[in-house]
Amino acid sequence: VGYDIVLQLASRGCRIIIASRTVDEKLRTQIIHETNNPNIVLEYVDMASFKSVRLLASRLKRSESKLDILINNAGIGVCLNDATQDGLNETMQVNHFSGFLLTHLLVDLLKKSEGARVIFVTSFMAFYHTITRRSLKSFKMYNPMFRFFDYPNSKFCNIITADMFAKKLKRWNITCNSYHPGIVKTDIFKKAEKKLSNFIDILWFYLTMYVVFQIAVKPRVTTQGAVQIAIAKEFENVTGNFCGRFLHNIKPIGANDAQFCEAIWRASEEIVKLKPEERLD
Repeated sequence: VGYDIVLQLASRGCRIIIASRTVDEKLRTQIIHETNNPNIVLEYVDMASFKSVRLLASRLKRSESKLDILINNAGIGVCLNDATQDGLNETMQVNHFSGFLLTHLLVDLLKKSEGARVIFVTSFMAFYHTITRRSLKSFKMYNPMFRFFDYPNSKFCNIITADMFAKKLKRWNITCNSYHPGIVKTDIFKKAEKKLSNFIDILWFYLTMYVVFQIAVKPRVTTQGAVQIAIAKEFENVTGNFCGRFLHNIKPIGANDAQFCEAIWRASEEIVKLKPEERLD
C-alpha cells in the first residue's frame, strides 16, 4: 500500500520522504524510473524504537522547512518478538505508538505549511478490536496468548488518534483523517502463521486469510483514496473522517465515546513519554 501511494504522489511531482527500516537505493532508483521524479529521499527509522523515531524527527527538523503531507502507514501484522527494546508489544508500538509519537514531534513542521494534511492508514479489522476501559492499563503489553488481536487493536487506535489530532490541530488549519484501503493483497500477515499458538488466534487467522484470498484486491486499486485525501481540493477542509472504499465514517464501537478516546490518548502520551512541551492541549 505504501509503495503504491508513493508512486502516485511522486508521479504528480511531489517531493517524497520515505522513512523505513529498509533504506534501499535500488528502491529509490526504481521509483525514480517509474515516476520520472528524482525528488525521492530515503530516511532510516525503526518504528519499534522510540529512540529511532525521535532521531528521525530531529533529522527532518534540520533538513526540512515545512511538511505538507504526513502519511502514517507503517505496520506489521503480528508481533514477531516478545517485546520491543522499549518493553512494549511490537505490533502496538509499530502500528500505533510510534506514529502517535512521530506526529507529535513533527507538528512544528506541519504548522509551517499552508493547510497541512495528516493521514493514518488503518484497516477494517479495527472493528474486531478488544480494547476496553478495563484493558487500557495493559494494552501496551505483549500477550502471547492473543497475538492476532493486537493488529485490530492497533488499527482501532489509529482511528482514535486521527480523530483526536483532527480536533487538536484544527486551529492551525491542519487536517487529520484515517483511511482504510479495504481488503488488500499484501504480505503483512505473511509470517504470522508460525507465531500463532492459541486456537482462537489460529481460527481468526485462517478465517481472515480465506476472506483475503477470496475478495482482496491489489494495492493499486485501493490507494487512490489515500492520495485523494492527501492532495485533492475537495478534502481541503475535511478532518476527523474515517474514509475508505466502504464503511465511510461508520466507526468501530468506542470510537465515538469521547471519554474512552481521551483515555486512550492520555495512556498513549504516557507510554511514548511525551515531554510537557510536546503535548497538545
